[in-house]
Amino acid sequence: MISTIKGLGKAYKEYKKTKKAEKAARAKLSPEVGGPARDPEIIKLNKQIKTAKKVGAGAVGTLGAATIAGKIKQKNKEKKK
Repeated sequence: MISTIKGLGKAYKEYKKTKKAEKAARAKLSPEVGGPARDPEIIKLNKQIKTAKKVGAGAVGTLGAATIAGKIKQKNKEKKK
């Protein structure tokens, strides 16, 4: 059992090394090939899109929570009657 855990730790370290090397190699690529954007306007647009996604996810979560809370209140009222 202990050897299995040690093996998982080693595999995880190798995975992290590989992932870091891939990220470094991708950063050196040109934007046409799939590297990161270097144009300030594109960087700004990407940030705006990321923010919009976060706001959208928050709104969906809020609506879902409000719906669930409403259903719970409705069931509690029905039980009291």
